[in-house]
Amino acid sequence: MKRKLLTLTLMAAGLVAFQAPAFAADSSAHNAAMAAAANVPDPAAQILDLAYLFRHDNVTGIAQSLVPASKWEQAKTMYEIKRMEPITDEDRAKFDQEIGRFVAPDAVEQLMAEIEPKLEEARPKLPGALMMGYGAIQMAINSEDSELTTEQREALRQAFPGIQEWAGGTDFLSSDNMRHALTIVTDAARRSGITSLDELKSLPLESALDRAGNVLAAAKDAVRLYGIDLDAIADSLQVEVLEIDGSTARVRTTVTVFNAPIATEHDLVLLEGRWYGKEAAENFDVAEASDS
Repeated sequence: MKRKLLTLTLMAAGLVAFQAPAFAADSSAHNAAMAAAANVPDPAAQILDLAYLFRHDNVTGIAQSLVPASKWEQAKTMYEIKRMEPITDEDRAKFDQEIGRFVAPDAVEQLMAEIEPKLEEARPKLPGALMMGYGAIQMAINSEDSELTTEQREALRQAFPGIQEWAGGTDFLSSDNMRHALTIVTDAARRSGITSLDELKSLPLESALDRAGNVLAAAKDAVRLYGIDLDAIADSLQVEVLEIDGSTARVRTTVTVFNAPIATEHDLVLLEGRWYGKEAAENFDVAEASDS
């Protein structure tokens, strides 16, 4: 019986592996055809490119992709102006608080001294908090009055067993895990070579962001200690173009989380030849109005 079950499982896995590239190819062709018909860039390709940059810890590329080219040039100009300003005691204190404590030689010990009492305080409360969390998820799944759509409730229902398994099997409040995670992140922060505000201000914007790539990779490794693989989630991304109407579009993104597909629809706006989220584009306008 076990051998038969194993055979069936392998056959099913083979079918999934065979069909997945075909599905992805069909989806890519559909998206490209819609974009070509509208004579605009393919929004799906742009979103997948952003996931690729995240997957490869390209912080500079991510930052450039999130704003129009003109806004990026403005950001670089403002950064250069700030670089030319003399460093104040307040600037140094802010750097030490936000970054310096992660690159200090005894960073892990300092951070653990701050975090350990909070872990101890939270441990007796965790079982109750998990039960409340499970209850809230079940209410969201079962209640038609929830803010979730029918599709989102179904996705959450599929993910719920995986969420329970993950939450029940992960020691979120382990001092050893926390120390390990902090060691990973602080080691990467020190390897960035930015241990003082003077060093940071000596770098152009792109160079400073390039140094952050190792820190992003380390943060992913730290999160992985708690059972979340952000790279795997990024790799699972699928994008379907639902509609393109001139300079606006609507897409559906789907990622696999806890063995369940989580789909979300997004409204996009075309600016300077690239697609951006509608809300982000509105924020660009607000920022421009406040600067003028």
